[in-house]
Amino acid sequence: MGFDNDNFLDDYEIKELIERFENQLENDRLSFFDADELNIIIDYYIQNDELEKVNVVSKLAERFHSDSPLFNTIMAKRYLSVQDAENAIKYLEENEYTSQDPDFYVNLGYCLSLLNKHKESIIAYKKAVKLFDKDCFEDIFSSIGIEYMLIKEYEKAILYLKKGLVACPDIAEQYFEIANCYFFLDKGEDAIEFFKNEVDKKPFNIDAWMNLGNCYLRLHLLEKAIEQYEYVLAIDQHHKTAYVHIASILNELDRYQDTIETVEEAFRNKVEKPILYCLYGEALAKTGNKLDAVSNFKKAIEMDENTAEAYAGIAFIFCEEENHESAIKFLKHAIKLAPYNTDYLFVMVEQYNKLGKYKSSLKYLKEIEEIAPYEVSLYIAYMEVYIMLDDVRKAVKSIEKGLKLLGREPALLYRISFISFVNEEYELGINYLEEALSIDYEGVQEFIDFDPNFVLNDENIVNLINEYKTKNNK
Repeated sequence: MGFDNDNFLDDYEIKELIERFENQLENDRLSFFDADELNIIIDYYIQNDELEKVNVVSKLAERFHSDSPLFNTIMAKRYLSVQDAENAIKYLEENEYTSQDPDFYVNLGYCLSLLNKHKESIIAYKKAVKLFDKDCFEDIFSSIGIEYMLIKEYEKAILYLKKGLVACPDIAEQYFEIANCYFFLDKGEDAIEFFKNEVDKKPFNIDAWMNLGNCYLRLHLLEKAIEQYEYVLAIDQHHKTAYVHIASILNELDRYQDTIETVEEAFRNKVEKPILYCLYGEALAKTGNKLDAVSNFKKAIEMDENTAEAYAGIAFIFCEEENHESAIKFLKHAIKLAPYNTDYLFVMVEQYNKLGKYKSSLKYLKEIEEIAPYEVSLYIAYMEVYIMLDDVRKAVKSIEKGLKLLGREPALLYRISFISFVNEEYELGINYLEEALSIDYEGVQEFIDFDPNFVLNDENIVNLINEYKTKNNK
């Protein structure tokens, strides 16, 4: 990098240098190359991920230039090419206080980052910036920005990531990191303003439009997100991710006919992805066309047999048809492919419950607990299984465990209140009910639905509910 900025070699000369090296290597007649030349050659092979040739270059450097100041840099690059920071740092440290080569400090910065020494990495990158010509260091700003992200200094990260946009080799990734920083700072609106400015400056910048849509999506402004993705499609009618995002949002909004039209438009434009067939299948199933839905889930599997959503989609159709055994068969495929998807695991629990196989239900609840112990639904599901097993003591313990871990969750309080009434612990039931009402009055309807006859025929319970109804209407 440093040599390019010093006009050591232009692109044509670099091409000639690589061709000369390749010809000699092919004829097994490698001769002398300057240390400067080997430094450029090793960069070329690292960028092209040709690690065997990286090793050949480093051996030549060792043979001819072990006394050169560039030798340590070349050897460090060799180890950094395989992210072996422990060995790379040994060579870099030898030059650390004498080198005036910006390329050296770039490599030192990368090495220190791999060693999780992010503050030291920032110092090294900033030294490189000072040594480079003023027009040649924008790409280093991106690296500095990432290091600030890793130490959670997000304001500084945004500053440097923005500076790095000029020379960033992957603008989509850079935008993604800038958006993340804004959201880590809870400044989603600022992220939107930034990307609005980007699309104002460059109206055909697809990556900026996509990230603007993603920001709206993260703020759950779904209609606004769709608008941005539609702008993407206006620029590029073959943009796969835009179609996927639009179809996903439409399904979330229960606009299934719109999903069908969107995906069919994608298919007309020769855009096909397994997930599009899954979203299409989901929309078809929701509009009553289950046979076509299954057909599309199967197409997704034909395209990629590892598409968990397709197996889950077929399973959900079997769930609706009360074909629990078949649902479980397909859910097992989905869970194998997506073992951390708790939605699939909860549906599996429901299916085993309906078959009366409660031991299997508990097995999957254990899996959920390992993945998502702070999920309220987990403790409700435990309670339900134990109630069906007529083990009220364990049902209560499950709710108590949830309350201990999650705090005074109203959904859990309403349930332990009702169980207390069933256990004839009337005063305890009233206390739990009042606590639940004080936190979330709206949740009382679910409490009533547990047993309307019991609840609505108890004067004390009705009076307490009406008391909090009056408080909430003020």
